[in-house]
Amino acid sequence: MTHYAIGDIQGCFDELIQLLDTLNFSPEDTLWVAGDLVNRGPKSLETLRFLKELGSQTRIVLGNHDLHLLAIHYGTTTQRRSDTFDEILNAPDREDLMDWLRHQPLLVHDEALGYTMVHAGIPPNWSLKKARSCAKEVEQVLQSTLAIEYFRNMYGNKPDRWKNQSRAGNGCG
Repeated sequence: MTHYAIGDIQGCFDELIQLLDTLNFSPEDTLWVAGDLVNRGPKSLETLRFLKELGSQTRIVLGNHDLHLLAIHYGTTTQRRSDTFDEILNAPDREDLMDWLRHQPLLVHDEALGYTMVHAGIPPNWSLKKARSCAKEVEQVLQSTLAIEYFRNMYGNKPDRWKNQSRAGNGCG
């Protein structure tokens, strides 16, 4: 079993398949995807469907483009001129794909391999324990009825901390 890690597929499905073919990616292998599954490239829908179908053969974390797609889907922001989400937003399996996407983690840690994966890094003053705890808090919100409220506030500078105690350095903000 081989573990491959890639990031920022950004809807470049054909290139992803070409890469996996070059690697001789097999059913015994695992693909770690470090966020930004969608946007910019021409085949975001195919990329989502393919990664979802791989099931337990993938370890995925969400990136900013994935969160942006979810915010658009839930109606809390609009598409930018450069976004390439129309095919996803008009797909008959849109709801299923969006539900699957919002249930992906923000951090994956594999104790046996000694690997941790996130999309955009962990603050250097955070321990792995703190990063895991903070990621879990946001994941729980994304997977709950509070997700829409999260997406409404995702693009602003307010609130400027996750919890009141964050200012003292005890929380995730």
